[in-house]
Amino acid sequence: MELPTAPSRDAQWALPADLLDAVTREDVGLEDVLALVVDRLAGPCGVRDARVLAPGEPAAAGALVVPLLLLGEAVGRLQLRCTGPGAAAPAPSVLAAVAHHVAVLLKAETIRRARELDAVAADAVRRLFEEGTRATSVHQAAEVLARVSADALRTERVAVHLCEEDGRILDLLGLGVPESVAAALRAQLVGRSALGSPVWRRAQELGEPVLADCAVATPGRPGGFVATMELLSYAALPLRSARGFVGMVLCGDVSRTRTWTEHERRVARQLSLQGALVVDSARSRQAEHELLAELRHRADHDGLTGLPNRGRLLTALAELLPAAPQDGGALLLLDLDGFKQVNDTLGHHAGDELLRVVARRLGAVVREGDVPARLGGDEFAVLARGVSAPEAAALARRVAAAVAEPLTVDGVRVGVGASVGTALLPEHGQDVPGLLRAADARMYEGKKRSRRLRARSSASVKNARTSPVSTG
Repeated sequence: MELPTAPSRDAQWALPADLLDAVTREDVGLEDVLALVVDRLAGPCGVRDARVLAPGEPAAAGALVVPLLLLGEAVGRLQLRCTGPGAAAPAPSVLAAVAHHVAVLLKAETIRRARELDAVAADAVRRLFEEGTRATSVHQAAEVLARVSADALRTERVAVHLCEEDGRILDLLGLGVPESVAAALRAQLVGRSALGSPVWRRAQELGEPVLADCAVATPGRPGGFVATMELLSYAALPLRSARGFVGMVLCGDVSRTRTWTEHERRVARQLSLQGALVVDSARSRQAEHELLAELRHRADHDGLTGLPNRGRLLTALAELLPAAPQDGGALLLLDLDGFKQVNDTLGHHAGDELLRVVARRLGAVVREGDVPARLGGDEFAVLARGVSAPEAAALARRVAAAVAEPLTVDGVRVGVGASVGTALLPEHGQDVPGLLRAADARMYEGKKRSRRLRARSSASVKNARTSPVSTG
């Protein structure tokens, strides 16, 4: 602001009029008015500095302190520092005019800042709901809450602690926190009871945020939230939903202590209330997604072995067929030899355990991207992507060898074999039914060969036992 000019001998007495002229201008601010006061009172009164003291701030030694009142309400204190032992104090009428105009501007500045903070708070709540309602997991909701809280309260570090109903901390997310500090938080806190923290207990007892201007004066426990995050001041926002406490937001500064304003306390209460709703809603959505994922898994997988079922295999086969002329592939069908004897001799429990073992062995020998499946009973399949005929034959041998490895079921050593039939894509079929028929036919050809070999082997052993022994 360009200061109004006035003769130096009349500067003090011209100040009230200059102030009145200044405050009617739209571009004038509190700092402009204080500069005008110093300029007009420097000569006649030796004033070298004028400033509004912060709440609770002590005045400088020898300074002139003027109470700032507006309609009987104390809005602050003005400090005037004069230099020179013979400096004359400003006239009372001049001081009264200065105090009035400064009080008006200070009140206007307070209202303006409050409106800005209200806008910040409203924007924070809006962001919290807009971004929080898109969160499909508790972790995503916690990330939104951490980011919005740090922005709204202007803090350097923030961590969100989520807990079970019994108070055990199950998850932790930090923003602006060095990885070493985040690792220490996880190591010291996850899995432990949050009720061990004095800050947590106080927030739970009060049912509202705990804001500490100085962490040293309001400490937590050694190795706790506040100490581990190295905070000098902090705000602890409990997240309480209809089912109880679900967590806490802890944010603060590592470079300074601070005086939390009443407005910031209101913002903290809003974030605490709305944040709990966002986290709780995300928890419900996460549970719904997990349930749907489980239902989809059940629909696509065999309940006994956990392998993909017939429907999932057929879908994967249909998806693979368009690329088969370029990439190749193979469908392996296998039927267990000797499974019925194990089932009949040792019971269905042993038969189920045998099927689970076979499923695990299939999963171990196939390549990443291949689809092992159980079709039903003792029938399994493997869909191998991008393999040539020799590679498919090698895979079939590995599968048969893995299945044929002896195993122990209920303390009994048992062994089964596998008849494997291989259909190549697209040589042996252009569609799903054709490939299934081709693989099935080759599997039964292999089973017949195995039976003939076992029959010949048995006949050879019988003949050897009944032939007369030559005595030479």
